[in-house]
Amino acid sequence: MDDVYRIILDRGLAGIWDWDIKNNTTYLSPSFKSMFGYDDSELDSTPYGWQSLIHADDIGPATQALNKFLDSGSKDTFRVTVRYWHKNGSIIWINSTGMVAEWDHAGKPARMVGWHIDVTNQKLIEQKLKKTKDLLNKTNLSVRLGGWEIDVVTGKVAWTRVTKQIYEVPLDYEPRLETRLEFYKEGDSREKIREAVDKAIITGQPFDVEAILITTSGKELWVRVIGNAEFDNGRCVKVFGTLQDINDKKKVEQELKNSEDRFKGAFENSTIGMALVSPEGRWLKVNQKLVECLGYTQEELNEITFQEITYPNDLEADLQLLRKLLAGDIQNYQMEKRYFHKNGDVIWTLLSVSLVRDDEGNALHYISHVQDITDKKLKEEQIKQTLDIVSQQNNRLLNFAYIVSHNLRTHAGNFQSLINLVNDPHTSPDERVEYLQLLENVSAQLNETILNLNDVVSIQTNTGLQKVKVNLNSYINKTINVLAAEIGRHNAIIYNKVDSSVEIDYHPAYLESILLNFLTNSIRYKCEHRAPEITIGYLPEGQAGILSVCDNGRGIDMDKHGHNLFGMYKTFHGNTDAKGVGLFITKNQIEAMGGKIEVQSRVGEGTTFSVFIP
Repeated sequence: MDDVYRIILDRGLAGIWDWDIKNNTTYLSPSFKSMFGYDDSELDSTPYGWQSLIHADDIGPATQALNKFLDSGSKDTFRVTVRYWHKNGSIIWINSTGMVAEWDHAGKPARMVGWHIDVTNQKLIEQKLKKTKDLLNKTNLSVRLGGWEIDVVTGKVAWTRVTKQIYEVPLDYEPRLETRLEFYKEGDSREKIREAVDKAIITGQPFDVEAILITTSGKELWVRVIGNAEFDNGRCVKVFGTLQDINDKKKVEQELKNSEDRFKGAFENSTIGMALVSPEGRWLKVNQKLVECLGYTQEELNEITFQEITYPNDLEADLQLLRKLLAGDIQNYQMEKRYFHKNGDVIWTLLSVSLVRDDEGNALHYISHVQDITDKKLKEEQIKQTLDIVSQQNNRLLNFAYIVSHNLRTHAGNFQSLINLVNDPHTSPDERVEYLQLLENVSAQLNETILNLNDVVSIQTNTGLQKVKVNLNSYINKTINVLAAEIGRHNAIIYNKVDSSVEIDYHPAYLESILLNFLTNSIRYKCEHRAPEITIGYLPEGQAGILSVCDNGRGIDMDKHGHNLFGMYKTFHGNTDAKGVGLFITKNQIEAMGGKIEVQSRVGEGTTFSVFIP
């Protein structure tokens, strides 16, 4: 039998202890010590040895409880649960149970025996269960979810704390079976609850009902009531379930429904086209106005993407804005965009697009507003064309005014020079006859100029300048004759290297004005120490050609004046008679004919003007 006791002491699940209170000595079984990770020889059996392992927070309360038990003289069992430090550094929970085994002659406890049981796993489970329960209570509070129970046999009704909070009753409120329905709004809500509970009691059918509850303060709340029935031997003994405050949810649902109704009404009755479009570009839903705008039925649009009916030149700009919208770089965008109508016509629209995302930020669909602005764009184009015509006419009228001033001033100067020569007393009779002949030529040229200018006036009412086929060599010679006096006075030499067969399509008045301006400038801005030499040439280039006028005059500082060479009222040589309009007029006339002008010049060497004639 001693061997059996020894096995129990050494290997039992309980650690045995024996405390001689009078002498303050203890016996600790090997299994007692092994609970804390020690061999029998490692842990001192004195009270100090095992008491030193008690957690500091527990040693005071444990000692106090033990002393109270000993002082009471109780013959009952002493129990206390204490935390100990294990040898490996962990904390273990020990349930210590003991009783007084011997008493001294004064009736005081002399010896106490008992045992330790490791309840760590049980404590951990209790702690985990408590945390779970606390979390559940917090969750129930946060989601306003309470419980209820009806004992069908006794008629007793029980509500949880949260349920009482929902009803707005005191925590000590005792619900009664006969008044359980009074909290529900009279009418549909009350009847739904009554029918659901009665059916559960009779048939055992679970229920899930949403109803309006009226709290003790008179507040109306939407609640969700879920119930189940418990049967015993075919008889319902209990109905139980949950009660949840869903008032906020119902408000959101109602607001969402109202919003959806408003959107649906705006969508269907909008005066402009509206559509829901998938992120891939497929038409999900379109209103009647968009059907009318594009000419396709709802069913036809459902089979295609917006990309397929977008005007090609507008597609990439639209897709680029969509990519920015998807990336979150922009919240919405608007652009003018063309679509192909079902009948093949191109229609102009004003497109506005926004993106709808789900709660996770994923793209759901685009909302597109499509307004037909085809008539507006046509009117804009008509206005633009009208403005262009008016602008062109105004420019031509301006050119005409400058031509009149510039050309007539040139002829007047020639008249004055010839008259002065005729009236000069030193002029011989033969010279006078020659000058009078020149006067006659200049007069004829002036008459032709006026006729050409009259032609310009008539052109202002047309949409474009009229061109006629003219002999370039002939017009150059006419210009040389007009400037004969100036040429003679400055001893200028003019080389007309244009073949007599060259003909161009040009406006006569413009051609005359251009030639007069080039030759006049070449003579007027001659180099002081040499006579003017002017070379006029023409280089054919396919159906076009280049008219060049090259002189050996003063030249122009292109670095200084090249950027504004053809500006209005720009002069470059300081001549008092310079008006700064000649080159401006010339450039506008050349461009009005569809050509262009280029200049090469070096100071002190001369200038070459090249006119590109289409």
